[in-house]
This record gives sequence, structure tokens and C-alpha cells, in this order.
Amino acid sequence: MDITDLKRTLRLQMEDIRSSITENSRREQSESACLWAEQEVLGPLRAAKSGSLTVFSYVSFRDEPDTRYLIQNCMARGDRVLIPKIGANSSLQLHEFIDEESLVPGIWGISEPKEDAAIWPVSHWNKIDLVLIPGLAYDAEGGRIGFGGGYYDRFIAKLHSLNNGQSHAVLAALALKEQLIASNIPMEDHDFRLDMLFTASGIIYM
Repeated sequence: MDITDLKRTLRLQMEDIRSSITENSRREQSESACLWAEQEVLGPLRAAKSGSLTVFSYVSFRDEPDTRYLIQNCMARGDRVLIPKIGANSSLQLHEFIDEESLVPGIWGISEPKEDAAIWPVSHWNKIDLVLIPGLAYDAEGGRIGFGGGYYDRFIAKLHSLNNGQSHAVLAALALKEQLIASNIPMEDHDFRLDMLFTASGIIYM
């Protein structure tokens, strides 16, 4: 079985596992993980900057870990929160989050900014302090498997290219315990590794 088939099989397995997690467990794990993120990562980052952060986070959908706790926490502390919208050529456009009421169902029903929402320019991407990245499964080496669209692979590659391969942005994921696997996730050249995982039990550093 080649790496493409291995990843396809793992995706199917993890989709079934994630869909079986109860709503209560998903909510409780997400809230606890976001509390750890604030205490151990976001708070210290603000202190190091002596100011607010710029955080890029997806808006959770269906059985994904709930990112709204982290988004609301950052907004309450004066951070700038950016959220994605799928743009031309299957690329991610970034938009500043205002509130839930400013979002509409987009592709696949995922909440995203309206068509007339202002795009946060690529020239400002180097101001991003932390990127919260969605996924289906994660390993202890920072490996991640997403949904196969490659949106975040392309985004991270572009983010790094803006800084001559050096981006100060922390790459993190909000992970439910059921999404952590003991074996190494099959990785290809274009795949990137995470810096840390936010879990209900604490932060896992890579």
C-alpha cells in the first residue's frame, strides 16, 4: 500500500472515530483544552509581546473540536482573530473575525465571512502569532492528517515563503484525546509538522 492509500485509509478510520465522540465529551474536552492554551501558550505569548496577539483559527464545523472557546477567549483579551474563507485557486483567504452574526454558510456549510468581507492582506501575514489548524489525527512527532484538500499545506508553505522560510507563527491544533494516535502518521514532502497540540490534559509540545 503506497502512502496515498495509507493516508486515505487513516482518514476513513479517523472520520468514523471522531463522529462517534459524544457532543458532551467534545464540548468538555474543547473547553478544557482552550483553558490550557490560554494559561500555557497564549497568555505567555501576550506577555512576551507586551501586547495583543494575532491568531488565525478555523471556525469549527459539525464534529470538529469546538474552536469557539478559543476564539471568544482571544476576542475578550483584545486579540485580533482571523478566520479563513476558501478563495480562488483553492487558496485560503484570511478575514478579521467580527462576531458570529457576520458569518454565513459557505462551501460544505462551513461558517465563513460574507462575500463582501474585507480580506486581510497577504502582506500582513507575518504578523500572525499562532495558527490553529484543523485535522483528523495527530501523532507525537507533530504529524497531522487533514481532510485531503491541501488548503493548509498551501497556506503554511506560503506563510513560510514570506519570511524566507522562517515564520515565527506557532502552529497548533486543538485535539480530542481520540484523535491522538500512537503510530506515526504517513507524511509526504509537502506536509508540515505542528509545534504543539492543545488537549484537555494539557499542552503536548513537539
